[in-house]
Amino acid sequence: MSTSGFLSKPYTVRLEKLISNGCSLAHVDGMAVFVPYGIPGEEVQIEITESKKGYLMGRIMGILDSSPDRVIPPCRLFGRCGGCTLQHIGYSKQLELKQEMLAEALARTGHIEAPPVTVHPSEPYGYRVRVQLHPAKGGGAGFMASGTSTVLSASSCNTCCPGLNRLLADGVEIKERTTFFAPDGQQVFSAAAGNQTLDIAVKGKVLKASPQCFFQSNRAMFEKMLSVLDGMVTGGGTYLDLYSGIGVPGIFFQDRFQQLIFVEESPVSARYGALNTGAYPNCRFFNMRCEDWSASKRRCRSADTVFVDPPRTGLSSAVRQYLIKLKTKKLFYLSCSFVTLARDLGELVRSGYRIESFDMFDFYPQTADMECLVGVSYGS
Repeated sequence: MSTSGFLSKPYTVRLEKLISNGCSLAHVDGMAVFVPYGIPGEEVQIEITESKKGYLMGRIMGILDSSPDRVIPPCRLFGRCGGCTLQHIGYSKQLELKQEMLAEALARTGHIEAPPVTVHPSEPYGYRVRVQLHPAKGGGAGFMASGTSTVLSASSCNTCCPGLNRLLADGVEIKERTTFFAPDGQQVFSAAAGNQTLDIAVKGKVLKASPQCFFQSNRAMFEKMLSVLDGMVTGGGTYLDLYSGIGVPGIFFQDRFQQLIFVEESPVSARYGALNTGAYPNCRFFNMRCEDWSASKRRCRSADTVFVDPPRTGLSSAVRQYLIKLKTKKLFYLSCSFVTLARDLGELVRSGYRIESFDMFDFYPQTADMECLVGVSYGS
């Protein structure tokens, strides 16, 4: 079907649901339209701004029937910045919409019924301790504009912690995209400053890390997730941690297992992971791709507890097949993409695993993203 005829015409539509990119879905003459900054249930007038393969992009020209959950965004860059997509929606409604997206992904992608989900809200703003900034034209730093290569100069960010906001207010000068990390919310470290070893106190342990390592952006929700997981990990013979980063969360369960095995691909994260686990004789750390490790002679033939925390692409086919053959008693899956999580859970469930717990942690308020921790076990 040609879509050129849709352009530059006004349409009145009812927004149907939120989708994973933060847009609301509508339809025009049977064609799907992605509409930014709407709220499901609203009736709006839109114009079609772009024709893509299989769908259209729309822009709200006017709101004819506004949602009671619509609020005034606090950020002056909202609507232009590529970071937040949901600041126009009240926080309780954001959580409701995220649960609906999750349930639909499990049904449509995973072909499984959504289990009861425990939702863990975050502070809506001021939660971010890790951020990427870009050099702004004319000095200072900022964020990428939505859908473009333009950098929007920023003197503050509502989602960032006090330390990062001071950095922005001071007009930090950078030459290229740079990650900044404020583990305590106050003192800021730059990944561009070279090798730095930071001591980060987390739940009674001091973890060694670097600004160049991956570390969760929402420190409070990260610790909440650890507390929930702590109550579910009972111990046993072997614990396996895939995509283990700097050794978290396995390092917190070191005294519950006879042996703990960690696998991490990133050389930087693996270096600090080896430092964090090296003091314990029952820990072994491998700097390898999980796909390579699971096919090697070093792989576990059995494990009492497995924890996986893959990137947004989810588990590769090779790792899924390894876990299916492993038939572990307890498998915990932490995911930052509910779509790939649904795909992977569907295959695990059809292979004999069953879902025992499902927690959604809102690590990223004001966006359509979330973290999910799912506990599954093999057999009856």
